[in-house]
Amino acid sequence: MQASPLSALTDLIDRAERADPALDAALAALAPSVGKNIAQLRTALVPLARAQSALVQANIDIDLVADELRRYQKYAMPGKPSLQIVQLRKQQASVKQAALLARQAFAQATHAFLRESGLTAPARRTPTDFTTLWLGKVSAQVAAG
Repeated sequence: MQASPLSALTDLIDRAERADPALDAALAALAPSVGKNIAQLRTALVPLARAQSALVQANIDIDLVADELRRYQKYAMPGKPSLQIVQLRKQQASVKQAALLARQAFAQATHAFLRESGLTAPARRTPTDFTTLWLGKVSAQVAAG
């Protein structure tokens, strides 16, 4: 599941909130089954893109904390961990918890999006994978033209 970059998601949210014609054209091209309900699809797209951007940000935070913890643990003396390492482990636990909550919110936003938009996920693909790829296609098509 390859998520869209954070900047592409914020651009997509901005375009959806101001009803950009380029976004409407991309949505019409990628969701022909929706028909003329582009406004409804665009409205349902905003919470989904926000949930995915929160998930992407949570994954970035996990990577940053893990890198910092590895850097400090690399030179740590054996035995009782230092206060810095204990604080980083606590921070890592809280960031992982936030990522789990973001993943759950993204799953809920995915199901709400599929319900409200009229799109259906293919039978052999999970709804979250489908919407992640679909958002990537929408943002790539909007960026391309």
